[in-house]
Amino acid sequence: MAMRDLFGAAVVAAVVSAGTTYALQRTMSQQDAVEVPSVLGLPGQSARELVESRGFMFVVGEEREEAKTPAGTVVAQKPLQGSRIERGQRVEVVLAKAPAPVKMPGLAGLELADAKARIEAAKLVVGKVTEENSDEVKAGSVISQVPAQGGEAKVGTAVDLVVSKGVATIAVPQVVGRSLGRAKADLVKAGFAVGTVKARYDEDRSDGLVLDQNPAADQQAAKGSAVDLIVNRTD
Repeated sequence: MAMRDLFGAAVVAAVVSAGTTYALQRTMSQQDAVEVPSVLGLPGQSARELVESRGFMFVVGEEREEAKTPAGTVVAQKPLQGSRIERGQRVEVVLAKAPAPVKMPGLAGLELADAKARIEAAKLVVGKVTEENSDEVKAGSVISQVPAQGGEAKVGTAVDLVVSKGVATIAVPQVVGRSLGRAKADLVKAGFAVGTVKARYDEDRSDGLVLDQNPAADQQAAKGSAVDLIVNRTD
């Protein structure tokens, strides 16, 4: 019975001793632990110097494409700021790198909404949008772009667009009451074409005078469009 008690006491003493040793080692380990600093947003070299000054090992785990962050800047770290680890352990970071250039898409002839969608799909942004008249490109579609199609550009580059307002319109001149020859000359001079010429009888007007026109005087019409005339014929 005495030997059994003696053995039990020895076991208890060993457990207590082991627990004490573990607690002592843990306390010493905690005393050696150092708080991890934040290196987010720092250039890689500055982050390295800060991490190593605390006694840690600085490790670049990977590089990640970041359009809005300068290349070489820390965008993530592990362990996080405020963690406590022992000196000599790793602080792993992720560095930003410039995205690969993208190819400039062709936008001429596209409607503005479609052009904007294609710009955004290419990781670019819509820049300045201006309007111009065009005889060839329908209203609302892209006439031209800057930068031009096919070149390479950085992600996030602005693309300026010129969008068609359609054919330019001008006021139709007044030709009613003029001779047919004078009316034709005035229309051509103003930038219009002479359309169909029909005859109508009006005994109160001189023969050969223009009685009516379509479009009417001062209406806006596309430059180069035709103006139809009705001319008095008394014979």
